[in-house]
Amino acid sequence: MLTDPQSVTVNAIAISLPRVGMDKTSADYQSADGNSQLRVQQTTNASQRNTVISLKTNKIAADPVTAVNSRKSQIITISARGPIDGFTLTEIKDQLVGLCTALTASSAALTVKILAGEK
Repeated sequence: MLTDPQSVTVNAIAISLPRVGMDKTSADYQSADGNSQLRVQQTTNASQRNTVISLKTNKIAADPVTAVNSRKSQIITISARGPIDGFTLTEIKDQLVGLCTALTASSAALTVKILAGEK
């Protein structure tokens, strides 16, 4: 079981996310204002393990054409899917850290390029 609360830092601001729900396959964490939610989900079948970590952010934003404010949501998801055996936890962790390192290097230049539509 992960510690409660979890903390995520976005744009140098730490967001405290106390646990608000938990079942057999997932745990949900949410900020006091409800604008940030973290979900950790883990499922396993006979041959495969799937771990999904999602961070959802809500905000009120104006429509650029009508200037009408409405609630908008953005979800960032990390997924690790693979066989039950054949890869150690260290190998999976190293692969994830390697991807995150590439995405955050040089002021997150690769992330910016991908989000801007480059392939």
